[in-house]
Amino acid sequence: MEVLNWLIGPQLIGLIFIAAAAIQKRYPPKEINALYGYRTKLSMSNQQNWDEGNRYSTRLLLKCGQILLLTGIFITPLMQHISNVNVRMIISVSMIVSGAITTVVLLHYLTERHLKTTFINKTE
Repeated sequence: MEVLNWLIGPQLIGLIFIAAAAIQKRYPPKEINALYGYRTKLSMSNQQNWDEGNRYSTRLLLKCGQILLLTGIFITPLMQHISNVNVRMIISVSMIVSGAITTVVLLHYLTERHLKTTFINKTE
């Protein structure tokens, strides 16, 4: 059970995001496609937006993953003081879900803002 406490928490989603960022950094999507990469209307509008959107979102995903990993490492020992296993599991799962949702929303918002300020504002 001790190992499970260290696996289930924000550090789990952090590790997943770090792995996804590492894969995308190692194998970036070369061409605009509907399957792999940072895909939004703005990022898929041309190759320049596609390349920059994927580069920027990969770096941001790595940073968010690292923050979640560190958060989990610091929170896990504190969670051991909660005696009820069910309550501890509910809190851990809640942190995983909220961490994932927050990261996805933040990733989308910041990447779109970056693309707009980098390309749209410069052409006007």
